[in-house]
Parts: sequence; C-alpha cells; structure tokens
Amino acid sequence: EEEEEEENGREEGLGDGGSDSSFQGVEGEDRFGSPVEESIRRPDSLKGIQSFQRSQSNFASLGLAFPAQNGSLAIARWPSLADRGVLPEDWESYTFSPGYERTYSKADSINDRSSSEDCLVLICCGLYELLRGVLLLLPDIMLDEVMDKLVQPEALIVLVNHSSPLIQQGVMKLLDAYFNRAIKEQKEKFLKNHGFSLLANQLYLHQGTPGLLECFLEMLFGRPVGLEEDLDLEDMEEIDPFRKRCIIPVLGLIENSLYENTLVHNTLCVLLQLLNACPKLADILLDNGLLYVLFNTLAALNGLENGIPLNDYKLLVCDIQQLLVAVTIHSCSSSGSQYFRIIEDLITLLGFLQTSKNQRTQEMAVALQFRVLQSAIEFIKTTANQDPQKLSSSVHLPAPQHHAIYQKRKSIAGPRRFSLAQSDSLLMKMRSVASDELAVMMQRRMSQENPIRASETEYIQRLQRLVVLAVNRLIYQARAVTQESTAMTNPQLNVSQDFFDLLNIPVSPGHQQATAPPCGQSEENSASPASMKTFQKEILKLMMEGIKIGLSGSGRGGAPRQQWKRILWSCRDTFRVQMGRLLVHILCPTRPLEDRKQALEIIYEPCHSDILRECLSPGLEHGPKLALYLYEMLHDHKEWLSKEEQAAVGVFMTSLKLCGHRCIPPHAPPKPDLVKAIKEEQLKYESEAKMSKAAWEKKMKNTQQSLIQRLDGKSKDISKIAADITQNVSLRQGMERKKVMQHIRVMYKVDLSASRHWQELVQQLTHDRALWYDQASYPTSWQLDPTEGPNRERRRLQRCYLTIPNKYLLRDRQKPEEPVKPPLSYLFEDKTHSSFSSTVKDKATSESIRFTRRCISVAPSRETPGELLLGKSGMYFVEDNAADACDNQSPHGETEPASFSWTYEEIKEVHKRWWQLRDNAVEIFLTNGRTLLLAFDNTKVRDDVYHNILTSDLPNLLEYGNITALTHLWGSGQISNFEYLTHLNKHAGRSFNDLMQYPVFPFILSDYTNETLDLNDASIYRNLVKPIAVQSKEKEDRYVDNYKYLEEEFRKGAREDDPMPPVQPYHYGSHYSNSGTVLHFLVRMPPFTKMFLAYQDQSFDIPDRTFHSMNTTWRLSSYESMTDVKELIPEFFYLPEFLVNREGFDFGVRQNSERVNHVNLPPWARNDPRLFILIHRQALESDQVSQMLCQWIDLVFGLKQKGKAAVHAINVFHPATYFGMDVSAVEDPVQRRALETMIKTYGQTPRQLFSMAHVSRPGSRLIMEGELPAAMGLLVQLAFRETREHAKEVVYPSPLPWIKGLKWGEYVGSPSSPDPVVCFSQPHGERFGSLLALPTRAICGLSRKFCLMMIYSKEQGVRSMHSTDIQWSAILSWGYSDNMLRLKSKQSEPPVNFIQCSQLHQVTSCAWVPDSCQLFTGSKCGVITAYSNRFTSSTPSEMEVECQVHLYGHTAEVTGLFVCKPYSILISMSRDGTCIIWDLNRLCYVQSLTGHKSPVTAVSASETTGDIATVCDSVGGGSDLRLWTVNGDLIGHVHCREIICSVAFSNQPEGVSVNVIAGGLENGIVRLWSTWDLKPVREITFPKSNKPIISLTFSCDGHHLYTANSEGTVIAWCRRDQQRMKLPMFYSFLSSYAAG
Repeated sequence: EEEEEEENGREEGLGDGGSDSSFQGVEGEDRFGSPVEESIRRPDSLKGIQSFQRSQSNFASLGLAFPAQNGSLAIARWPSLADRGVLPEDWESYTFSPGYERTYSKADSINDRSSSEDCLVLICCGLYELLRGVLLLLPDIMLDEVMDKLVQPEALIVLVNHSSPLIQQGVMKLLDAYFNRAIKEQKEKFLKNHGFSLLANQLYLHQGTPGLLECFLEMLFGRPVGLEEDLDLEDMEEIDPFRKRCIIPVLGLIENSLYENTLVHNTLCVLLQLLNACPKLADILLDNGLLYVLFNTLAALNGLENGIPLNDYKLLVCDIQQLLVAVTIHSCSSSGSQYFRIIEDLITLLGFLQTSKNQRTQEMAVALQFRVLQSAIEFIKTTANQDPQKLSSSVHLPAPQHHAIYQKRKSIAGPRRFSLAQSDSLLMKMRSVASDELAVMMQRRMSQENPIRASETEYIQRLQRLVVLAVNRLIYQARAVTQESTAMTNPQLNVSQDFFDLLNIPVSPGHQQATAPPCGQSEENSASPASMKTFQKEILKLMMEGIKIGLSGSGRGGAPRQQWKRILWSCRDTFRVQMGRLLVHILCPTRPLEDRKQALEIIYEPCHSDILRECLSPGLEHGPKLALYLYEMLHDHKEWLSKEEQAAVGVFMTSLKLCGHRCIPPHAPPKPDLVKAIKEEQLKYESEAKMSKAAWEKKMKNTQQSLIQRLDGKSKDISKIAADITQNVSLRQGMERKKVMQHIRVMYKVDLSASRHWQELVQQLTHDRALWYDQASYPTSWQLDPTEGPNRERRRLQRCYLTIPNKYLLRDRQKPEEPVKPPLSYLFEDKTHSSFSSTVKDKATSESIRFTRRCISVAPSRETPGELLLGKSGMYFVEDNAADACDNQSPHGETEPASFSWTYEEIKEVHKRWWQLRDNAVEIFLTNGRTLLLAFDNTKVRDDVYHNILTSDLPNLLEYGNITALTHLWGSGQISNFEYLTHLNKHAGRSFNDLMQYPVFPFILSDYTNETLDLNDASIYRNLVKPIAVQSKEKEDRYVDNYKYLEEEFRKGAREDDPMPPVQPYHYGSHYSNSGTVLHFLVRMPPFTKMFLAYQDQSFDIPDRTFHSMNTTWRLSSYESMTDVKELIPEFFYLPEFLVNREGFDFGVRQNSERVNHVNLPPWARNDPRLFILIHRQALESDQVSQMLCQWIDLVFGLKQKGKAAVHAINVFHPATYFGMDVSAVEDPVQRRALETMIKTYGQTPRQLFSMAHVSRPGSRLIMEGELPAAMGLLVQLAFRETREHAKEVVYPSPLPWIKGLKWGEYVGSPSSPDPVVCFSQPHGERFGSLLALPTRAICGLSRKFCLMMIYSKEQGVRSMHSTDIQWSAILSWGYSDNMLRLKSKQSEPPVNFIQCSQLHQVTSCAWVPDSCQLFTGSKCGVITAYSNRFTSSTPSEMEVECQVHLYGHTAEVTGLFVCKPYSILISMSRDGTCIIWDLNRLCYVQSLTGHKSPVTAVSASETTGDIATVCDSVGGGSDLRLWTVNGDLIGHVHCREIICSVAFSNQPEGVSVNVIAGGLENGIVRLWSTWDLKPVREITFPKSNKPIISLTFSCDGHHLYTANSEGTVIAWCRRDQQRMKLPMFYSFLSSYAAG
C-alpha cells in the first residue's frame, strides 16, 4: 500500500531537433557536457546561422533558421531538460568561465561589428519598420495579396534568428502587425505549427534583451509596455486567447539573459505577475515548458555562482523559487487531474535535477522539493480554513495592493544592478514582497469566483498524494543527503541550512489571521520551518491531527462540519500508513540522535497511544521495528538523553506495549543471544530499508524516463515542423536569392555593356580624325600586332602607349613625365566592369560550359594562369582573378588582354605543342590571324582538351597536310622556300607565342660589305651544309676538341665534390634560337623592347653588343665568337620596321663613338631597310639556296639534329635543349632548379621532323613556270598548272641595277616574260563599276552599285589541301530611293530586302569580306558602317545581321572602299581628301594616309605584302601615284602626266617576283610600275581602244590582266606564250540584273 505513486510529468512544448545550434553541437544527450567557456558564451559561440554580415557573401545568408549539422538542414533547438541531462553528468561541467563578464561587455561587441554591418542592420530595421507600417495601414481589400504571400510568418520565424537585437525586434514588430491583420484561420495555422515555440527556439540562440521582452509584452497587451512601468493585470482576462500565447517566446530569453541579472529578474517578475493574474496564461506557460526553463536557468545560475554577485544570485534563486511556488498554488487550486500532475512533474524534475554533479544544484533540488510540497499543503490548508464570506469580498482588493508590491519590488532591483543593497536587508525585503505577491495570488485562487477552482474531493486526493510524496522524500532523500555529507560535522544542517534559509519565505500575516489554529498550537504552526526538520515536524503534526479527527469523529459517526477538518478526516487512512512509515524512519538507528528525538514528541499528545495503535501497520512490522529502535536508543545512547527524554522513551515503549507489541525491557541484562538477535533484527530491517529505497529510486528513474520520453515526443513533433518550415523558407529564400542574383547579373551586364559601349565610343571617337581627338593624350607609339597574315607573316603594327621610362629614350624623343590621361578615362577607373577579362567572364557565364580545365596561356610577354572553358558556341580563357585584373583600359595597351574568347567558327587549326620541353600544350590558330598557346598540367589533360576541341563543330578547320605532301609541293616548286620553312617551323612546334620556341630561319648571305650583289654567285652565300658556328675550318676544330673533352669528363662520372654532375657531351654551350636571340634582334620593336629590358635586368645591352649591324652579327655568329651561334628569325624576310629605331630608344654609344640607332645595313641595301628585306627575301628564294636548303633542314629539323649524325655534323647542343629532358626525375632540388632555368633560357631544339636525309630541290622550275598567288589553295594551283612551252632566254633589265639575279616573276606584263597580247575582248554597252578576280579563277564584272557577296567553303589565305568552292553567293545592290540594301542570290528570283539603312547614311559604296561575313558601307555623310553577319537558311536573304558598328573618320562622301583581307585592313577614301586604314578584326581606326593634295580617286592594296597604292589628281594636271606600306609609311610617289583612273597590284609570291602596280590611264593605256622603287616597268596598249580604263585586275594566278573601259568593253591580256591556256570565266552583272 505504501508503494509510491507514478510520478509522471506533464507535456512540454519546446522544439528539440538534432542540431548544432544551441550549445555546441553535442547530440541530444549531453548538451552541457562541453567546456563551459563555450556554453556560457553562447551568443558568440553559438553555431547558429551566421549573421549575414560575417558570411562570405552578402547575399548568402540573410538569416536562415535552424542551422545545419554537417551542412544538411537541421533544426535549432531549445535545449530543454530532456536534452540537458538524460545522463546525470551533464550538469557537471556547467561551471562559470572567467571570460563571462568580458564576453558580454558592450564595448567589445561594438568594436567587433564593422560599420558596414551596423549600416546593414539599420537598413534592415528600417525596412521591417516600413513594412510594418504599410501592413497596419493596408486596406482590407489588398490583404489577400500580402498576407501569407509577401509577409509570411514562417519566414519571419526564420529571420528572427539574427545576432542583432534590433533586427529581432524589427521582425517581432512586423509579426505583431501580421497578427493584427490576420484572420482566424491564419492565426490557427500559426498555432498549429507551434509558431510561438519555434520563435522561442530561434531566440534561444541569442542573448536576451530588454527591448525584446518589451516587444513581447506589447504583443501580449496590444500596447507598448515598458519594463519600468506597472503591468495592468486587471484586463488580462479580456486579452484574446491567441494574444496570450505571445508570452511563450519570452521563455526563450530567460536562460540566455543571465549575462544581465536585472533583465532575468525583471523577466521572472513579469512571469510571476502574469501567472498570478491569469490562470489561462499560467496554463499556456506550463504547456510550453516554463518548468524546464526555470530548471535550466537554475542549473546555469549555479554554474555561474562565482561570477555573479551573491545578492544577485540570491535574488534570482528567490525569483525562481517564487515562480515554482506560484506554479504549485496554480496547480493546486485548479480543478482537474492534469493540474495536479504538474506538481508531480515538478517534483520529478527536481528529483532529476538532484542528479546534477554540481553540489549546489543537488542541494537546491532537495530543498525546492520540500518547499513545493510545503506550499501545496499550506495552500490547501489555507483554502479550507477560509471564511467564504470574507473571500468574495476580498476579490477586488488586489489592484492597489499589487501596485504597491510592484513599487516595492522595483525599489529592490533598483536602477543600478541591485548588488549594493546589504545582503540581509535585501533578503528581508525580498521575502516580504514575495509573501505579499503570493498572498494576492492565493486570494485570487481561493476566490469562489475562480472558475476553475478545485473541489473538496480533489483537495482530499491532492492532500493524500502530497503527504505520500513528502513522506517518501523525507524517508529516502533526507537519508541520501545525510549519507553523502557524512564528512561534515553536522551534515544535515550544514548542507541545507543556507538553502532553506534562502528558500523558506514566511507566510504572510494575512494568512495567519485567516487560519484557524488547530489544537491551540497556532504559534508553532505559523512559524516558518527553518529546516527540513521543521517540515518533518509539520508533516507529523498534520498527520496526527488527521488521525485525531478520525478518532474523535469515529465516535460521533460522520465527517466534521469544518472544511479543513473534513478534508483531514477524509485523509485519515493515508495518514495512518504514512505516519507509521515516518515514525519508523525517524527512530531508525542510522539517523542522528537529535533527529530521532523528534519522534518522542508524539507522547506529548494526549491520545498518543490511540494514534500509535492506528498507525502501526501489522503488515509492515512497524511495531517490532519501533520497539527495537527504542530499545537501541535507550540502551546505546542513554548518556546522551536527558531525564525527560529517557522518560519519554519509556512512555513510548509503554504505549507500544499497550498496542500489543512486545518490547525488550530497557533494563534487561544484555545476554549474548539477545544482543545477537537484536543485531540480526537490526540488519534485517536495514536491508529491508535499503531494498525499499532501491525500489523507490528505480521507480523514480522510470518516472523521470517516461517524463523525458513524453518530452521527446513533443520535441520531435516540433522538430519536424521546424524542418518543414526551414525547408520551405530556404526554398523560397533560394528562389529569392536566385532573383537577386539574376537581378545583379542583369545590372552587372548592363554596367558591363555600358562600359563596353563607352570603350567602343572612346575608341571610335578619340583618334586623330574624330570628334574627341586630344593630341596630348593620343598614343603616338607603334608596336607589333600579333595578327598573322599570309605565311604567318606579322607585318602590321598597332598604336600603343609606350610604357617605357624616359631614361631609355633619346632626349628629343622623351615623353612628358606625367602621362596625360586620355579623354573620358575616368569612366574606366573603376576596374570592376571595364576590364576586358570581366567581359569574357560574363560571356562565359551566360552559356552552358561542357568542359573546363586549368591551364596557362603563354604569350611572349607573360604566362597567365587561368581556366579554359569549352561552351556551346565557343571557347573562353578566363585568367585567374579576372575581376581584379587591371587591363590597360585604353584600346591601345602595350599588351593584349589576358582573357579572351573565340567561337568555334573562328578556329582554323589546332596543333599539339611542347612547352618547356614537355609535351603538354596546344596551339590554336584562328581565322583572324591570332594564335593562342595553352599549356596544361600534363600530356593526358592536354590530350583531353585537344580531343574535346576537335570533336566540336569546327566549320573552318583546315585539313592540315602532312609533311610528305608539303615536301613534295616544295620539291616541285609549288611553294617557295620561305613558305616551306614557315610550315616546317609550325610542324616542329615553333610558335610566335613562346620566345623559347620562336620560328627559326637560316642565315643566307655571307656578303654584307659590297656595294653590289650577284644572287647567282655561290660565294655570297653561307655554307648551309654546316651549322652557323663552323663556317670556318679553325673554329670547327675547336668545337670538336671541346666535345672530346666533355666526353672524357662524362665517361669519368660524377665526383663527390661537384654540385652539378657532368652531362652528356656537346659542341655548343649556347643555342641558335632562344628568347635572348629573339629579343636581341627585336629590341627596337615594342612590345619586345620592354621584354628585353625585363630580360636584361631593366637595362639595354652594352652598345657594342646590341644588335647594330648586319655585318657584325654575321661575323660574330659565323667565325668571331665561340659562344654566339645565332640563326635568324622570320622577320628578316618580311619586316623592315624592326631594323629601324622608330621610337627613339637610347641604346648608347659604341667604343668607336658611333651611336647605336637604326641597324647598319650592307651597302648593297642602299641604307633602305625595305630594300634590304626585299633583296634578302629574293636571296632566300635563289637557286643556290633552293638547292642547298635541304642540308640546313637536316641540321635543324632532320637527320643531323641528334644522334651520331649530329656529332659528325658538329651539331650537338647542351642536353637541356632537347625534348624529353625530364625535370621531375631529378631529385636534388638545386639540380632540378638549375635544369629548369636551363630549359627556360638555353634554347629548345625543334621537334625532329625527318629521320632520313631531306630530298634536295631540282633546278629552277619556279622560274620556268608561273607561280600562283599565295592566297590560293594548293590543289587549285595544281589544277591550273598545265604543261607549258619552255620560254626562250629573254634578256631583261634587273629591278635594281646593282643587284644581279633578281626575279621579276611570271605575271602578265613581267619584263622577264614574253610581251602581253589581247586574248579576250567583249563590249557590254554599260559601264562597269569594278572588276573582281575570284579565287576560283573566274572574273566578275559588276555594275556601279553592285557588290558581290560570297562565302567560300574553306577559309582562304592559307594554302589548304582542298580546292576552293563557293558555298553561297549573292549580288548586293544599293542606291534605291528607300535607302534599302537588297540581295539577289538566285538568278530566277527578284532581290530581297536585306538591310534598311538610316536616311542619315545614304549608301555610296560597299565592300564585302568573304570569310568573316563582314559588310562595309560608306555613306554620303562620311560614316562607314560595318555589319557583322551570319549565314543562315532561316531568313529569305539567307544572311542575318548580328551587329553593326559605325566608324567615324571622314567628313564628306565616302567614294570608295577597298578590302585587303590577307592583312585584315580596309582602306576608305572620301571627297574630303582623306584616305583611312581601318582594322577589320577590331573594327577600329588605324591611321590616315596623309599628304594628298586632292581627294584620292583610286586605291588598291597588295595581297602579298599589304602595300597600298593611292592615286590623286595632281595640281598641274595628270595624277600622283603614292605607294605606302601596310603600316602607312610612304615608300615613294611618282607623277604621271596622264590621269590614272584605276590601280591594281600583281599578286605573285614574294621572293620569286617583283610585283607591279598596274595603272589604268585615261587614254586606254595600262602602265606598270615596280613596287620596289616605283620605276615604270612597261606600258600595255591596245590600239583599238583609247577610252579611260576605269577598272582593272589581275586574275588570281596572275596570268591574265582584265581591264574595263568607260564604254563597258572588257579586254583581257595574257603572255604571248600562254595564248592557248584556258581563259578564266568572265561573269557580268549589269544593272538590269538587280531589276529582275
């Protein structure tokens, strides 16, 4: 019967998920188990969602809730008791950390936060405030649009998880506004989702603040409430039930407010007042974990004990205790079993708290259990003793009284943290306030108007349960406390005195008056129990009273009339059992004597023997036990007992005898068997007690377990909701973030394109023919343009700013120290958008990328690490940190931008390459003449990339011929030596992008001293059989000796003291081609000048060592120097500019007092760099060289490159210059470093292309047969070659009298070939605008407002292995009144509209660039428009305009446009007298050809050299013909007495011909001038026609010359010996063609 009750707990409503957020990531069981530094500093160390300011991206985390564990979604939980301590040790380490005060100091937190963070917080707060205001004012009709769509409570729950209290408050206020406008269903949904509990969970992650507390009070009361002001509790009942729940989140603040005791105190006071005032609110708080919060706070408080002033500590403990008492009173007074269960849960949880390892917490848990039980019993007693009349009248008393209490409390807390008050007086004050408040609460609850007041029956049951609970705890726990503290002198008192002192609050005087003191013992009853002993006494007294009433009542039959007595009477049976148990317990010999004496007081009761008879249960042997214990007491402790006490024991024993129990007489002699029997009995009873205690503890544990399980169930539900909300919100957040990112990207693109447009505008409008031209800031320097022309010749220069300091320039060429900023440069100072790299990056991000690899982009001036991306439509190289890249913003930077992009259509060739002697790179050739060298980590990655590029759709990829085919073409004279060497260099991996692998060309001539030269004389050539260094016999021997010596050393092997082991023997310690050689030759040509300076430690070379004379260079390389073994570079055969010091660099003065300036040329070049290059090129193509070139190829690319043949040929270089040198195999870091440096500086031998001796070229067939133009495909040439009669030897003048052996070439009209004859004549009756020679060998005659548009199936300009097919063609016509450009591509159909031109730009001329699909139109106002087009079958015109750019430079009508595709230039002429060169690739201005006295009337450009011829009328009649280089340098001019109506260049390959300019004169004559020196070469006349020749052209093979005169007659000439050759097809397109 005594078996104790189930002590089950009540539900708890706070979330509990498995997340990292709350403490430090310990899973549910041991939340508190980690060092407290972490736990208590929670607000900083919490791993909640990072506040958005500190996260990597400002957009990344605008406060997502429930942070993740291991990155996945999880739920931030509110660690409640369940989490805190399923294992007892959890409480243990919650001790105070010294960092506590400091962590929370306000100054620190202020310094922590950056100002930008503060600004962001303020902005967010402002936005929340704004939103709140709008929401409150919003018309009802619009609410549907906003509620749950724009303002979603779930999202606000998530957003509240923010470290800034301001933001937390902003969010809460917005939520309040939401509740103000929400309809019932919306509120219900919020409650169903446990919205308030989730809020509490979120706030638990951060420090509490007073502002937040006020926020919730405002939500509760519906009006602003300050913590300082009085809470008006009267209207609590009227508050709507939903609003009452706004108090729940306050529970989340308490524990984390411990850094500010005043705040905790205030919060607890508020809760106490609310509990007192409104039972419904009390229920809500209890449902949502009030108890757990209080216990967590208590445990935390004890952990902090040393870090908190004692008075604060006492005050807070007091607060917590009061709240627990208030909860007890609430539970006791309310009707319903679930209410009493709260007390049982409370006791269970306190029992659980007892398992803490913190001594204080344990003791407090015990003390609080008794305090709770005491206050519950006290309440029932007081209630039952109340006079009903008095009650109803006192109900309205509390308001003023309450106010007074509040004032009292405030004065205690004080404004300045209440530690200054004296401890005792503080406690007294505190107690009186507390008792006042509890009195008010009791009165409210006892009032009969209290709707949920408990019935008498319930009071009876409750009292019974309370007594059982109390007795169990007195029996089992008191003993535990005693045993644990045996070390202390007076354990029982010592342990708990402090706490009981702290906890026991006297009952208010009001109560005492209301209490009817039973049995005249009012004095003792009203006194507050000072210790557990007193409580024990009280319980005994209570039970005795009950039994007495039972005894006295049993006689009269029926229950007493007074309520309290009636209740006691009803409990009599319980009292009997418990009384017996308690007496046995008190008298137990294991207890201190003082305590045992307490039991003796029972005999002072008049009817004690009756009471004893009632309460000694026979089943539990109470009688025998008491008899034994009393005997033991009297027998063993006689000397400690006073006379009275001894007498009392005797009386007690007598009473036992009366009850029928045998007692051993105290004076009986201690016989051994008696003593033994007594001992056995005692042991038996003790073991029984132990067993019952163990059973009770087990039961308690089970009760605690089941309570915690119940809690877990609740937690899991909330966790699930939290997870769902998190998921939804983060999905929505993701979508919003996407929108933001999209928006940012759009904005970024807008910025980028604006920046790009500005750059284009600046580029178009700041040149010297444009509106914003500023002479001071416009670049005047020129550098080599990396764009390749035919045969990879890089002839063009481009404007640049010279970034070389003045100290390197001659005095008269120095620039102003401070460079003048170009106009509008400030637009590009913000590097973020203006850099070219970000444009590329942006392009790359806007398409899907299918393949990406890390690589290095290799250019002569730098190696740029980055990433290669293969997209859908093109490829991108994005340098690392593209955003930070500071490109030279002007369009005239000295270096190319590091990032670039290109489309698959632009790819012409892709080759595998070596880089630094490793097979790991790829070189990409583009149709615009650019090349890119990309190096990868290893061969495998490179092969992946290579494969991926080739499997893309590459419409313009050339089938690149193999070497055998090339050699055959060269051997049969179909490609020149220069072309062949270019191809071999390409095949051997030589690249203009890598100075260590620059293409290598041979020294050709040995005569640099004579005035004249005979190219047929073998003695002027170097010996091509031998390497350059051994052109003389004596040097040969020295190199051989050197080799033998090194061979000996190598054979001996490494010596120990040698840091570098000997390497394989070699002849030469240097190499014929390396970066030093290339920069030595190109030192005058930017951008190489800057590279040279970097290479030479920022200085030019010693003047005598600088490249200053061709003769000196030859002497040093061939016989004077043992270390100089240079061969030449390709520029010696096509680029005169690199021999001239254009920029005025100061290279110093040589020892002979000569200043180093332009390169000194041989006398036979007449000091003209251009002539030197032209003659040198002819020397390369001479018969002597053609026959011997195979020997040099063997040395560099072939058989004699390595192995035994190389040793015999004295052609062995250092081993570090050969492929296969594996650096990674070298273990010694010093040696490895040395080897890497050698590879980077010594030079690199080309890839070996031939393993057998190279075939030689038979006699000069190239001279016998005409040569086709460079722009032709190889097979086309083969197809057009026919067997020809060998011409008889013709005597003809040399192009230059002092040079013998120059070849004029095979074109019609060449002085070295038979005279031209007319082979075709055809009148058309309508004047042609132009004649056009096509690569297919046909000739087109076009009407004046026609332009022929064509697309070839293969890109032209490099000799491909395929014939040229026309994929598509059309006639473009203009000059219509509607200013429309129309296309006609099918003969049977009328023209279709193509481009509607602006009325401002009336088209006057057009030009088409075939392979890049560009169309240029010139207009009446002088603007040129460039249209980029795409071939497509979807539109009727089959051409689609992709974009258009206006080019500004002319101020009057554009009269003609001429395209020179091989060199990517467009030449335009205008009535304003200007003639301008434009760049086709960049669509920008290059320069003007100035000096014409009148407007240019005719213009043409050479396809082989890019030279430009212009014609203008001469002042005194006739015409002036001017010849310019592709870079706009005037070569010369010649006056012609007749007017020249048209000009054209012949197009035979350079080196084997001296091309001519053909001029069509007004008298019908064609005059030819030499392109070398503008000397007239011959005149071609046709007696039958003397009309002006308004257009003329050479056919693509140069064998026919077509002319058209002003009457529309077309006449063609050919060489006399080729009359039987098949004529090219002639197509005429006259004006009638466009009409139909």
